[in-house]
Amino acid sequence: MKLILIRHADAGDPDPQRYPDDRLRPLTPEGRREHERVARGLARLGLAPTHVLTSPLARARETAAITARALGWSGPIEPVEILGDRFRVEDLREHLARYPEDSTVVCVGHEPHLSRFAATLLHHEGAAKLGLAKSGVIGLECPGKPAPGTGRLLFFLPPRELLRLLG
Repeated sequence: MKLILIRHADAGDPDPQRYPDDRLRPLTPEGRREHERVARGLARLGLAPTHVLTSPLARARETAAITARALGWSGPIEPVEILGDRFRVEDLREHLARYPEDSTVVCVGHEPHLSRFAATLLHHEGAAKLGLAKSGVIGLECPGKPAPGTGRLLFFLPPRELLRLLG
């Protein structure tokens, strides 16, 4: 199984005046523009998702929609609560185990959740030190279903490196 973990694009700082429910905070116009370019760079890697999952928070849903368009994905984008503020590594592993082992699953979510999940797959005790910038991407491959210590790092790209792929 291939996993493409993407941190949502820039949504600015929390603003309780404008968004009393932070789950509704959208991407900034600049964050949206930058992620459109980043997603085009990601598309240059030739990824062919079989599933696109997103945190239900507005900023992640927007990021997932931009990414899906850039990757030519026309299927449904599945909101998954466990990619949001109810995140638990074990819950995400169990959710991903539902998909066929030859799947390529794009997961759009938040930090430090995605890095912690990747660290667990790369090292059975989660000792790998990772951190995703906004619009950053980690690509992993697991032989079969995702399990602790079974992941292989395919790429770890901050937005500036994805932008370089555009030439």
